[in-house]
Amino acid sequence: MRSSPLFGVGSARRRAQRRKVQAWPVAVVAVLATCSVAAVPSAQATAPAKAPTFSADYLGGVSGARPLAQVDLAGTWDFTPLKNTVCTGEPARPTTGPMTCVDSPVSGVRTTIQVPGGGWLKQGWDKLSKAVYSRTVTVPKVGGAQATRLDFGAVNHRATVQVDGRTVGSNTTAYTASVFDLTPFVRPGGRHRIDVTVEGRKAFVGSDGRYTVPEGASWSDDVAQGIFRSAALKVFPAVYVSDTFVRPSVTRRELAYDVAVTNTTARPHVVTLGGRLNSWNGARWKYPSVPRRTAVVPANTTSKITMGPFAWRAGPSSYWWPNVPYKPGYKAQLHQLDITMTRPAAPASRYHVRFGFRELRQTGGQYELNGVHVNFRGDSLQGANYDNIDFHGRSDAYDTFPGFLKPSKGNGGWPQAVRTYQRLNYNSVRIHQVPATPYMLDVTDELGLMIQGETAIRGSNNRENFVTGRANMVQHLADVVVRDRNHASVLRWSQANEPRVAFFTNPGAGPEFDELLYRTVKMHDPTRPISTDGDSEDLPHPDYTVFCHYDGQSFGAYSESICAGPKGKPQGQGEFLWWRDSTPQGMAWFGTATMRMREQGADDARPYTLLSAWASVIPGVKKTDMRLEISYPNGPNPVYGEDNLPDPWNNRTINLIQDAFNPVAVIDTEFWNANKMSNTAGAWPTVPTPLKPGRNTRSLSLFNDDLRGGERLTITWRLRAGTATGKVVDAGRLTKTIPTGDHRLIPVTLDVPNTNQALYLDLRVTKPGQGELFRNTNTVYQVQPN
Repeated sequence: MRSSPLFGVGSARRRAQRRKVQAWPVAVVAVLATCSVAAVPSAQATAPAKAPTFSADYLGGVSGARPLAQVDLAGTWDFTPLKNTVCTGEPARPTTGPMTCVDSPVSGVRTTIQVPGGGWLKQGWDKLSKAVYSRTVTVPKVGGAQATRLDFGAVNHRATVQVDGRTVGSNTTAYTASVFDLTPFVRPGGRHRIDVTVEGRKAFVGSDGRYTVPEGASWSDDVAQGIFRSAALKVFPAVYVSDTFVRPSVTRRELAYDVAVTNTTARPHVVTLGGRLNSWNGARWKYPSVPRRTAVVPANTTSKITMGPFAWRAGPSSYWWPNVPYKPGYKAQLHQLDITMTRPAAPASRYHVRFGFRELRQTGGQYELNGVHVNFRGDSLQGANYDNIDFHGRSDAYDTFPGFLKPSKGNGGWPQAVRTYQRLNYNSVRIHQVPATPYMLDVTDELGLMIQGETAIRGSNNRENFVTGRANMVQHLADVVVRDRNHASVLRWSQANEPRVAFFTNPGAGPEFDELLYRTVKMHDPTRPISTDGDSEDLPHPDYTVFCHYDGQSFGAYSESICAGPKGKPQGQGEFLWWRDSTPQGMAWFGTATMRMREQGADDARPYTLLSAWASVIPGVKKTDMRLEISYPNGPNPVYGEDNLPDPWNNRTINLIQDAFNPVAVIDTEFWNANKMSNTAGAWPTVPTPLKPGRNTRSLSLFNDDLRGGERLTITWRLRAGTATGKVVDAGRLTKTIPTGDHRLIPVTLDVPNTNQALYLDLRVTKPGQGELFRNTNTVYQVQPN
């Protein structure tokens, strides 16, 4: 009963694999062997203390079908717990490998629960695997034939709906909406009883001890379960616009869009579609006019109607661009399409969609955004880690924790988090395993942060079965793509995380499964590049690649490898440094390793993961709020939170990361390489570079990843004695032309005095019309006598 995507899910051919599997790293085995599972209280037969409702309409995003009437179903529902399930792994490896699960009945005594309320786990039902939500509703009557839908913002995982005892249907979902057409089961103006039987992930553990649903965090017991995000009854015209997919092409400078029209009646209808474009920013662009189109929609079907292509006349200034380099107060250019569908003697159906005019292409060995070479430097935001924060209970942080929501008193919310990423010079974030809320993507659209969307399909812990769970995996991928494909900031798809890894064999993993996932994405979105993160082999598609993780089994170690990836395709390392990311030294490596990868021409570099080092990149998080993935649930705390880092922008390690990720940067490459390892305290730099008195030639690496344009960069250097602000003993200036997305090695000759004082190299980079974009004074030399 899920709302149908515009395109059906088809079968796919299977392709050859890429990488040679590696042995399980001994260091990780040793760490996992120390893990223990903390005891948690049993689910109760009576309701826990009343939880907040956590209802916020904006979490569902600004785009979507506009109902004629809506009933918000947030609040108190009857709740009947039916089954507890306790699953445990092997004592030596409790968070990896197949589990043994034991079911036990719950009393079945009806109590109450808050909906959405962050799901049942957040409200204390920590062992529950199956329960029934119930309430009565009055269906709005709008006049004329109408369609009535029951919309849940998210359900993990299977929801089966009954109305007055009659079964409507079942959906199996993961972190996305679960929608049911109640039209044949309800009477406009009538009062009806709704029962929703929900089965959580532990109801989907097969006989082999693995999940058959994509659950996103096999190591964690904190991810959302049950109904969460929202619940509403919506009434539409009997024939209505149910979905729209906007397809901009910068290459062809044209716009097209596909409209899904759902006919819930038993006869065909003639409909007329019209559309109007306008600017979200209030700009006066020359938009194409959208002609009206008439079509016939057959009975009881959803039909796709393509509009356009239309010539895009607004010009390059109307394109969506990320905020690179970071500029406070920046807003990306966004556009709005308002669709109206009419038919005789019936109310109009309306659909609103916001989009950006932009295009990311994988062209050989690089990515191009709007025709400009772009390199990705960023993070993997693992929401499951934030789920273990106890904020009115643990779980469902994206929908309930203030740092992921709109700004509130004392908390800047998700917009502040996005600006923090950008100020740190992270230009992109992979939303890792737990898909973002539509609201989070609305904000990244507006503020210009590039996003890599990823599914909850996970092979990392050897706890998902890609054979018995294949249909659920494929449907989940389709759901995520269809939901998020109109977001301007979502530039790439990661179809799965580590479906194949060197040290585990998940059933069904391999090129056949990867090809099926690839074809599923292309069926629903042919416009974006696709990748897999992990040890999968390449697929023979020009818009697909694989980004390796922990090259050379470098778990818990420094790594600067960009991997021997697929030849002629973008390269880089999608995860590195874990589990040393939660140490001061590992935090310094975020900067030093990424800079070394940039010098090698990495197309993507994502140290894993910023929350382990600086959890309060999400506002409101204290160091002691969170336990990290390694050795879960008894893992370490992050290095920093708001309680021990109140002024992050004066922290030397964060300044180091800012410099290393700066799109326009210049470094003394030998000096950075000599200091790349830092020390256990995370100090940087640690070793001055020796120089001889007289003329010394240094090699400077100069980077131009500035997406605002311009290839002329001017380096100014000053050699200062004693301190970073000391007397200038030598200086120089030169201008170079470097294409966007590239870097050059520049020789510079310094006239070094014979002194026993340390010398500091003050480096600056400017560009015409933009002023100073980079300054660093941390390069230190020590003069050695002849």
